[in-house]
Amino acid sequence: MWYDDLKEQKLCAIFNELSRIPRESGNEEGIRNFLLSWCKEHGLEAERDEIGNVIIHVPATKGHESAPSLAFQGHMDMVCVKRPGSKHDFGKDPIEIIREGNIIRAKDTTLGGDNGIAIAMMLDIFTDESLEHGPLEGIITIEEETGLKGAFNIDKEKVRSRLLLNLDSEEEGIIYIGCAGGLDMTSTHPVTYVDNPFGHTYELSVSGLLGGHSGGDIHKERGNAIKIASRVLSSFDDDYAISSFSAGTKRNVIPSSATVKVSTDGDLSKCVDKVYGEVGNELKHSDGNVVISIREIQNADKVVNCGESREIIELVYVSPYAVNHMSSAIKGIVETSNNIAIATLDEEKFTLINSIRSNIGSAKEDLARKLGMLYAKYGFASVFGDGYPEWEPNLDSKFLRIVKEVFKKTYGKDPVVTAIHAGLECGILNKRIEGMDSISIGPNLFDVHSVDEHIEIDSLERTIAFVRNIVKSL
Repeated sequence: MWYDDLKEQKLCAIFNELSRIPRESGNEEGIRNFLLSWCKEHGLEAERDEIGNVIIHVPATKGHESAPSLAFQGHMDMVCVKRPGSKHDFGKDPIEIIREGNIIRAKDTTLGGDNGIAIAMMLDIFTDESLEHGPLEGIITIEEETGLKGAFNIDKEKVRSRLLLNLDSEEEGIIYIGCAGGLDMTSTHPVTYVDNPFGHTYELSVSGLLGGHSGGDIHKERGNAIKIASRVLSSFDDDYAISSFSAGTKRNVIPSSATVKVSTDGDLSKCVDKVYGEVGNELKHSDGNVVISIREIQNADKVVNCGESREIIELVYVSPYAVNHMSSAIKGIVETSNNIAIATLDEEKFTLINSIRSNIGSAKEDLARKLGMLYAKYGFASVFGDGYPEWEPNLDSKFLRIVKEVFKKTYGKDPVVTAIHAGLECGILNKRIEGMDSISIGPNLFDVHSVDEHIEIDSLERTIAFVRNIVKSL
């Protein structure tokens, strides 16, 4: 196996086993049953709460019963994205892990390191007979990627710990003590289909983009396929009408591809070539493999009328995307952003889904209000989700002081203590469970929520050593 010669062979074997179990958000019964059976097999107490989270209780080793209880936390679901043309079925097929030197990745799909690696680290710790520890817990939630359902509905009476180590971060050497809150906005524009007045229909495609996590990667100036497709059509002076628009997979993923069917009698190819050259130059240092292409296809019978088509495209083009404001409190992190995540056209309406994030609640609400007003000017009606709360930093935390000391002893240097623009479950759990004190760490993961997701093996090995030292320090 790919892990046979690795130092952390047991941890990686557990991760490999988890990767064989389909666990897309909402399809978590298999991974939940595995966790409950695994705990029973290893003599650990585990229970499922009403919503479907799994909570594991591990007794202290002899002589350490009075130590404070520490909970490890992660989520059992993963974002499922595959390369165009891949026949992988996330409902039944295992993730195929490929090792390339110091990294592991998946063949043509997301890896699921976010957040399967957290579960693997937990189960490894819980069965480490050489590790002396106080009481431990594992809190493994459902549907984190699609609305944080598990964290919002956690049965707090089943959680005994008041120290929480979240293992859902993706940068070694950084201790996170805060995160952004988020809010989804679903906007729809009614459409009227008419007989196609044009003689030609083209398929406009945008592909080759990196995509990535709309929180962790939003500041990296990567291309958004929805925005690029709208840029092409908004700069086209001739009349046109759309009959299909498909882009984006998840609200928290930067869309890496888009396909639009557009009818016209004008020469769309010149416009494509012009924008392709501009975008290729603009993204050459941040997202250099973008491809914009068109091909003529069978002429569409029905299209969205020209006025509505242009109104929709122009709204997408002018809508704010990416970083809105950088933090003035913690230098170097994004405070507020917006991801234009998903665009679809059906028989009745065009739908656009935005994911708004901010580390400040009022800034999140303000950006949502601005977007709603802008969209209304272009004939869109917007509905806002309930969202999730931001996690406010506590620099006076005793737990933070201990973890910082352990980090310095483990690594020989001070950690970076900061907040993250991505959403973490800590904010919700802190509000749900009175007195909870949380910290988030993790190994180096790259390009999560994309088919290029990968983990650095040596970073994973150092991180699990750090985690073991935290356990011993308590």
